[in-house]
Amino acid sequence: MPALAWSGWLPLGECAARLQVPRGPGLYQVRRIGDSALAYVGQTGGLRRRLGQLCVLFREEMPYNDPHTAAPCLWVMRTAESASFEFSIAEFAGDVRDRKMAECVVLSQHRARFGRSPTANFGRMPDGWVKSTGNNAALVKAGRRARGYQDARASRPADQGSVLDLGRAPTACDWAQLPWSSRSSGPAVGVYRIRRPGQARLAYIGQGLVQARLAAHAAKSRLEGHRQRAAFSQPLESSWAGLPGCSLTQLLEIECDLIASHALTTGIAPEAQFLG
Repeated sequence: MPALAWSGWLPLGECAARLQVPRGPGLYQVRRIGDSALAYVGQTGGLRRRLGQLCVLFREEMPYNDPHTAAPCLWVMRTAESASFEFSIAEFAGDVRDRKMAECVVLSQHRARFGRSPTANFGRMPDGWVKSTGNNAALVKAGRRARGYQDARASRPADQGSVLDLGRAPTACDWAQLPWSSRSSGPAVGVYRIRRPGQARLAYIGQGLVQARLAAHAAKSRLEGHRQRAAFSQPLESSWAGLPGCSLTQLLEIECDLIASHALTTGIAPEAQFLG
């Protein structure tokens, strides 16, 4: 994967600074001014537009979960913690799959360096706050659109420790020091990997209810026109690591680390990754 050329840091709240941002695709990172750790990492097909969408965090009410999923968390940091923010961008000419792979790498390297994810990634909110819902016609019609709010009972999920692995092959039995198995053991929550027999690279990395997710991938091989059909139509084998104590957020962090490990050791994402 090519190295990213990050710009200098610019104040997020200044329109003049955002107008310096190119309109094309790339990655962006946001941090609290005075903090070396990041608050958010994202990728987009339009950098200036996406940073403009993020600026709903400067409104009086907590923003909804779209147009930008990080805005509610950053809004709380601004209003409850007096945080101010700056951003940096890296132009990136690759397609959306390449950008998502690069995003995983940046996130995973941050997790390895700081021992935690950027504050607003993986859907997290600060302790004591509930996130706003999305903002779309279906939610409005169902009466389910709602602003987030403060709730002392709400707790931020613990950050999963980094499993970034640059020393083992993605097909190794001890990759990322996880308990990989290929034996059928019924329903299990965890992460899984799929490959073509004998291949050193993977076809897919995922997380969730393992057996149900594997069945769903197999079903895609029968769907005409599905973007993952070709990858899942080949003879495949899988293995998984049961992680019953992990929350969904932690499973997403582990999945991210595994994708980043694959990208950094093989140079590419798994064949069917980011095609869903």
